[in-house]
Amino acid sequence: MRRHPFSPHTLLLGSVVVMLATAGNAEAQDRTKVGARVGYNFETEEVMFSTNLIVPVTSQFAFYPSLDVYTPDDGNRFGFNGDMKFSFPVSSGPQFYVGGGVGVMSRSVGDFSSTDVGANLLLGLESRTTWVHPFVEGKILFQDESQFMLIGGLNFPIGR
Repeated sequence: MRRHPFSPHTLLLGSVVVMLATAGNAEAQDRTKVGARVGYNFETEEVMFSTNLIVPVTSQFAFYPSLDVYTPDDGNRFGFNGDMKFSFPVSSGPQFYVGGGVGVMSRSVGDFSSTDVGANLLLGLESRTTWVHPFVEGKILFQDESQFMLIGGLNFPIGR
């Protein structure tokens, strides 16, 4: 199979640029966020570095894409997630959310390359007490096999 022409680092940098450019055009700029994340996949025993974007669709629903770069022992592995998330209404304190969507995982080792498409389910908690919003999230990936990930990170509001 053909090896992907871009390195995971190039894809990660490109996704950050695209996410920042897209976020500037959102109508609800003060609620659009860009994030940096780190996670651990318990089934593959890999650390994951990621960036995400949160684009509000309504007051409770948001488009939540992310690009993940994993650290396998051999080759490279990266994923793209096109998730939506629903935030439970609260007047103060942390924001609970659930969500899901489509996940695409690409793996290359030497001349071998594979891409799997599956579904994601997630449950998370995000703090809203400061201008930086720390969060923790559990995520189940349903592809060839189900996998569980624990993810933590920081979301930064863009705009006012």
